Amino acid sequence: MTKIRVLVAENHPSVRENLRYLINAEPDMQCVAVAKNGRQCIELCRQLLPEILVVDEILPGADGLAIAAIVGNRLPQIRVVMYTFNPKVCEVARGMGAVGCVVKDTPYRVLLGALRQAAPAPSFTRH
Repeated sequence: MTKIRVLVAENHPSVRENLRYLINAEPDMQCVAVAKNGRQCIELCRQLLPEILVVDEILPGADGLAIAAIVGNRLPQIRVVMYTFNPKVCEVARGMGAVGCVVKDTPYRVLLGALRQAAPAPSFTRH
């Protein structure tokens, strides 16, 4: 089974590590890296080309909305899911290129479901 490759960008260390743990605990997902600021996030996206980027609304160096726009324009194969405390950000995030948005006070299973929904459909080759 091919795993969904996820990059997490979150400025709070405990949240960042919890997300890494939760994603890696799923049999169909792999957290390929974590970023603590906007610059590192963009660099890791370019280097690793994850299928999904989970990005916090607030990051040092660049906010999540700006990152969603940058990734959407420069690396459109990466699908962005915004992770925020502010539900009002979700509509703006979608307008900036995010394919999903999850409010942080929802259960983790909601975030995991959003990641699965955002993942590209597997391709099949007929022989």
